[in-house]
Amino acid sequence: MIFDNRNIVLKLNIRRYLVLLVFLILMGLILLVGIIEKPFLGKSESFYVFMICALYIIYIIISYMRDYKFILYNDEGEKLIFRFVSLRPFDNKKRAIEIHKKDFKGYKINKSFFNLKEDLILTVKTKNGVANYAPISITALSLKHKNLLKNSLNQLT
Repeated sequence: MIFDNRNIVLKLNIRRYLVLLVFLILMGLILLVGIIEKPFLGKSESFYVFMICALYIIYIIISYMRDYKFILYNDEGEKLIFRFVSLRPFDNKKRAIEIHKKDFKGYKINKSFFNLKEDLILTVKTKNGVANYAPISITALSLKHKNLLKNSLNQLT
């Protein structure tokens, strides 16, 4: 089985750019056009600028903490192949994990950051014993793809 989460990654990128566009438009309207000259609802212009900036920063931090990744999974052939790229800015390094099916020992899914982030930890047999790969964030996978991945990995354990 081969699948990737290209469509979800596209939606996440569109959402990121739309949020940036809304942020810039609101800041432009408030600061450059001056639509809030007098106190509005008892709050000054600087309050609204601060709130919009705070909301945008919170959105950026949550997106960064969730660590969305483009993931391609392939279990056809003799190896399990995971190819992934982080969607975080400045972390576009392409990574891959290839595991011989006979060396695969299991997996574990960890949830963190208030259950907003899911990591897949793969366990393999090595010459020196059993080892774990570094976690792969599967937060950007759809529920369907997560279930396909779990079923595929369960068949190998």
